[in-house]
Amino acid sequence: MPQDGDQFVILLILIILLVIGWFRFKRWLYSPARLKLPFPTYTPVPHSEAVRLMEQAGYEVICGKKKVPLLVDVDDIPLDSRLFVDYFARKGEELYVVKLARERQPIQWTGSGVRDKLLPYCYLFSETHGVLYVDVEEGSIRKIKMDIGGVE
Repeated sequence: MPQDGDQFVILLILIILLVIGWFRFKRWLYSPARLKLPFPTYTPVPHSEAVRLMEQAGYEVICGKKKVPLLVDVDDIPLDSRLFVDYFARKGEELYVVKLARERQPIQWTGSGVRDKLLPYCYLFSETHGVLYVDVEEGSIRKIKMDIGGVE
């Protein structure tokens, strides 16, 4: 036969579980969505000078050009946009987004120049470890990783 103290303890445990569940649900609900990689498995990539350069550097190119659609709201007016990823490459267990250098879109190799051009790609997919910036004309591959510091 349950006593009054037993019912109180059970009720207290249920209230604690409901409060914890509510806060976890709110944290999940308001957390930003992270995109999954757009390819389930390895897909063959046509050989190009950029692919050859990455393979010589020890990277395995696992996927070609992908388009990532973006929906933007400006003053409640919906706008469409997109980001283009040139390749995905792997070296060991690390996966990278690959952007190719474009003559018409040069990058300034300063902190703000790199941030402005490549920040979206660094945080687009949670599984990636950074961005490889491949310049075929120079024959160079630059590995970019970004870490967001605290607010000052």
